[in-house]
Amino acid sequence: MSGLAAVQSEPITLALAALTAVWVIGSFVFKFNEEQSTVSSQSFDLRSAFSAALITKANAGNAFTLISVDSRKSAQVERIETDYPDYFLDLGVMEQCAAGVAAGLASCGHKVFVVGIASFITMRAYEQIRTVLSHGNYDVKIVGLWSGLYHTFQGHTHVPHEDVSIMRTLDNVSIYCPSTYVDMHNIIDRLFVERGFAYIRVESPFLSPTMREHGRESSDLDRLQILRRGHRVTIVSTGRSLFAAIAAADLLNDTDISCSVLNAIRIWPFDETTLLTALKTTDILVTVEEHGKVGGLASIISEILVQHGIDGVRHLPFSGSPKYPSNLAYGDALDSFGLTGVTISNAVAQMIARS
Repeated sequence: MSGLAAVQSEPITLALAALTAVWVIGSFVFKFNEEQSTVSSQSFDLRSAFSAALITKANAGNAFTLISVDSRKSAQVERIETDYPDYFLDLGVMEQCAAGVAAGLASCGHKVFVVGIASFITMRAYEQIRTVLSHGNYDVKIVGLWSGLYHTFQGHTHVPHEDVSIMRTLDNVSIYCPSTYVDMHNIIDRLFVERGFAYIRVESPFLSPTMREHGRESSDLDRLQILRRGHRVTIVSTGRSLFAAIAAADLLNDTDISCSVLNAIRIWPFDETTLLTALKTTDILVTVEEHGKVGGLASIISEILVQHGIDGVRHLPFSGSPKYPSNLAYGDALDSFGLTGVTISNAVAQMIARS
């Protein structure tokens, strides 16, 4: 082929290559979107539950103000902005400012929700939350997204495994941690009735079909939910870890180790009454949570045991690391910290065998 012919054919070759690339990419995108729609049709997401619950309230004539801290998309609240623009305010990356704005709106009678990444909204704005929202007991609800261990792959800056610890030191605070779509709706229902300051901890929001419900969803959030009844082992859990707790209990019950499961949707203030009743017939207590070892569920229950002088119960905690976990995929993080049904049940069985 002459040089001229080669030059003339080059644009045609490039065009064919471009068309082929477009076709391949288009096929991949179509397949990806098709797969994503299939997945989304088979599962629920706690973020969509939060948004849907607020829209239900708005449709019923309940006014509120939702402040997004650069979390419009990650919180999946775009529909609220579209359908109820007067109810929505996006402040960008301004967590500290959001606390002040929320207090100002609440002082004028607004019910305010502030949604943002948990590690930033609870820590970067802690002084403002403490000094203004908590001490003033304003009707403001902080919603912390991506709490727990989900974002370990992004490094320790995005792993708020001490948020319960620092938030429960505040005055006038209620802390909620949903594990299902129904839990989230019940929490929002409660917060529209309950005035005052609250924190909602949202861990990995993705719910598989087996996580849509845990069988005993209840609107009585003041009480621990009793999901399994037993007399030898009591497992207390909250949030996403609840499903590992249920799996562990089922495995233990299959081996004739009688096991109870208690779910703390409202983790603070804690329901001491139900716990103490369960411990009357239990000599092994297990706590399961996506939180650091200090200040979370394990610490709360340890404090209760000490305060009530209960010394005949062995406490086996399953939680995150006291150090900052990072650079792990979510599943690997759960495995690393033993937050699986098999690991928990094996540990309990070994403890019983040794005793």
